[in-house]
Amino acid sequence: MSDSNLHEDVEEVLFTQQQILDKTKELGAKVAFDYSDKRPIISPILKGGFIVAADLVRSLNPVPQGLEIEFISASSYGSGTETSGRVEVSFRREIVQGRHVLLVDDLCDSGLTLSEVARHVREAGAASVRSLVLLDKRARRKVEITPEYIGFDCPNKWIVGNGMDTAQIYRSLPYIGVLKGEAQAGFSHGIKK
Repeated sequence: MSDSNLHEDVEEVLFTQQQILDKTKELGAKVAFDYSDKRPIISPILKGGFIVAADLVRSLNPVPQGLEIEFISASSYGSGTETSGRVEVSFRREIVQGRHVLLVDDLCDSGLTLSEVARHVREAGAASVRSLVLLDKRARRKVEITPEYIGFDCPNKWIVGNGMDTAQIYRSLPYIGVLKGEAQAGFSHGIKK
């Protein structure tokens, strides 16, 4: 990717659009096989998981019979960039009862959001709950959780793109990049330059 295609706030590209698409296709083949006879519910965790989930469901081949999509809203970030430690989860509980649910998110870092969402879905009566993340940032893990499907291991850097944001900005970037230090500083102080 040429520098002219980079957003001005991005220092480097960690994963290109093509690498992401190739990895998603690989994950899609595994998910299609594992869920072929399970009538799964694919549950993107909003907001970051919607792009990953859209790419994933388009890559399922063959598409499992009876597949449904059910969005889950989860928020765990308080002020700034640090998690509040409290996760608010919202979804239609009756939809998951007795069903095999695959949670889909862009990133697992602290693990708080993913573990809390999984707990809520299990308590709602799901037959099984597994998770798929595009990026796994183990260096920031605060709870013990390992997603069943992982696209890439992620270094402990401030990343954006392909659904990942900072203050709701950068989600639409087609690649995953590292935010420049000066841009990070602006967000750390609650402002965007």
